[in-house]
Amino acid sequence: MVEFIKYFILAFVGSIAPAMVINIEKRILLWAGLGGALGFCIALALHPDSLSLSVTQTFVGTVVVGIYSELMAKYLKAPSTVFCVPGIFPLVPGVTAYQTVQSLVENKTQQATIYALNTVFKAFTIAFGIMIVTALFRFVRKAVRRPRQSS
Repeated sequence: MVEFIKYFILAFVGSIAPAMVINIEKRILLWAGLGGALGFCIALALHPDSLSLSVTQTFVGTVVVGIYSELMAKYLKAPSTVFCVPGIFPLVPGVTAYQTVQSLVENKTQQATIYALNTVFKAFTIAFGIMIVTALFRFVRKAVRRPRQSS
């Protein structure tokens, strides 16, 4: 439990720092940090023994951040991107990108290829997760706005 709280706090800080850099309003800052911490911790809860998130964990975390972003955007009357962009920072595969470059420098081409593919898969997973949630929320908004016509 102590480990989980530690990762929650680290993910929270890891979301607030980029939110401050991109100059998000103060009233939204803590909410943006909470979204990143929530997404990372739910992803971590799927497989708590491993700190290196799998593609599946990354997808679930991204979907959680996306849903959180859309809901908070409606609640706080702000664009969803101010919650989504900082929220995905803890899920970004920075370690595997670093390992790719390190393996290339050490001339371990096969290992570098594996790390590079892992990095690319996780990056595409993040983009796909955000796209799915955004499309779903747009579809629901259009369906709610436009009443069905009976024949």
